[in-house]
Amino acid sequence: MKTKPIILFLVAISLFLAFVCLYNRKNSNYSELVTGLFNRISTNKIPGDTSRVNLLNKKAFDLRLTDPGKTILIADSALHIAEKMNYPAGIGEAFRVKGVGYSYLNNTEFAIKNYIEALNYFRKIGAPKRQARVYNNIGNLYKQNDYKKSLGYFKNALKLIEHLVDEELKAGIFFNIASIYQSNLQYTKAIYYYNRSNRIFLLRNDSSNIAMNLLNTGIIHFNLGQYSISNFKLLKAIDISKRKKFYSILPACYNTLASINIDKNEFNLAKKHITNGFLFAKKLQDKNAEKDLLLTAYELEYKRKNYFEALKHLKQLYKYDSLALSKQQSDNIGKTSTYYVQLHKLQEKELIIAKQRYKETIYWWILTIIIALVLLAIITGFIIIHHLKKKREKEELEINSRINILEQKALQAFMNPHFIYNILTTIQYFIGKQDNHSANNTLSKFAKLMRKHLEICMNNTISLLEEIQYLDLYLSLEKIRFSKKMEYFINITPETEEEEIFIPSMLIQPFIENAIWHGLMPKENGGFIKVDFNYIDNLLTISIIDNGIGILNSLNSKNSGHISRGLELIHERVNLLNKLNEKQITISHTQMGDSGTKVLITIEL
Repeated sequence: MKTKPIILFLVAISLFLAFVCLYNRKNSNYSELVTGLFNRISTNKIPGDTSRVNLLNKKAFDLRLTDPGKTILIADSALHIAEKMNYPAGIGEAFRVKGVGYSYLNNTEFAIKNYIEALNYFRKIGAPKRQARVYNNIGNLYKQNDYKKSLGYFKNALKLIEHLVDEELKAGIFFNIASIYQSNLQYTKAIYYYNRSNRIFLLRNDSSNIAMNLLNTGIIHFNLGQYSISNFKLLKAIDISKRKKFYSILPACYNTLASINIDKNEFNLAKKHITNGFLFAKKLQDKNAEKDLLLTAYELEYKRKNYFEALKHLKQLYKYDSLALSKQQSDNIGKTSTYYVQLHKLQEKELIIAKQRYKETIYWWILTIIIALVLLAIITGFIIIHHLKKKREKEELEINSRINILEQKALQAFMNPHFIYNILTTIQYFIGKQDNHSANNTLSKFAKLMRKHLEICMNNTISLLEEIQYLDLYLSLEKIRFSKKMEYFINITPETEEEEIFIPSMLIQPFIENAIWHGLMPKENGGFIKVDFNYIDNLLTISIIDNGIGILNSLNSKNSGHISRGLELIHERVNLLNKLNEKQITISHTQMGDSGTKVLITIEL
């Protein structure tokens, strides 16, 4: 008879567990089910209490494409309610959705902070599917600047859910992996993963992702020259986006359609698509989309041989890039200043703690001198080591910050308004003479140089191949401007692996510019510049030789009061890099006889 209450108790527990299992029937992950049960029991909450949090999180996520600011506000409300209820799954999801909202607003710093908070909660409750969603979101943040890291996060997310039933999440990850392969021009792999994701989107009738899939595959088919397939997919994407009000992808759709029309010489239709693209880009305040459309508009006018309009678009594009560069510098300065304030406060707190500990040890001196001396030695040693470590970290941070500023100044020193307007004046001169061939040639090279310059702005180091292409474009433009007064040669030894060697960006161009202006220009007769690249035993040697008036004669000249700011920035930057790195860079200047100068740069790799 004593066992009867126990049996009844076990039956009651079994029925309760069965009820919870039915409630969680859509959740196939056992660990999440058990954790959810434990949380409800421990917090004394019924399932209905969590529905409002889940509904708010879903509503916030659904608004990410149309109003990411509202996504953050609604997710904050869900977070507040979930914290009051002590509902960990709801808290973690609210942090994740907030991170998504910040990512759509291009605020990477706040997006990462929220994603990390979400991961912490999901790991505590043992929710692999939710962790996978966060890994997927973090992968999206790295898609533009680190393809390998981004792909790694997506594949980690896929591993977490490969044995689970969550088709929606799998589709999203397939889609993101496809976009990485698309960015790396691996179109076959990209289309394979896009098709896998699209099958799931179609089954779920997911209109927004179907439209995105159509856009991306349409761009791939355009790049492959399959214009009819691309045109069909892009028009279908536009139709879905307009009906469902997914306006964010419309500028890219119209821009790609315009590019197809330009290739097919359908200029009026291209103009119409560019105009439609600008309408939606301005409505969305999407500056990146406006820049892409400006570049396409330039390509249209250039192909139509409407060079004045092409120049107009090019100047406007330059203004966009100048504003973006200034904002980037301002943001970097702001972040650096904030860090130093935080570092100073941290040091003050540590000093206060150290003093308090020191005062406490005084009382122990009364009891025993030996113990006091030992403790004092330990504390003093800890403070000294800690102080030296902080000092070293602070010095490294200052050096890195200074290097970043110097890199930005070096890029600005090259792409200054004088250089831009000099090139544009040269193009206008050719147009005025009706020398269309020279105008076309100069404009084409200038556009390539602008694009290459924008690519360099995104990286601290570039491959030797990119540097050589960049120098060749720059020298060819200077050759056009100065005609027979200047010749140039670029030589690379056969054993030099141009694609595998990486050097600091904007390291060589200032020396070439200095050789042209202070070496060759004062000469009455024509001159030449020769740039040699030689790679032996992990040592890259770059020599820049000119037959100008010579560095000593230039310095002694009465008219040579100008000191190249570009060269000062390079030498300062190299000195800072040598302090941080074991592998050194050396630079030497030598006058060869009565005239001519040789600059020798050696880089340890």
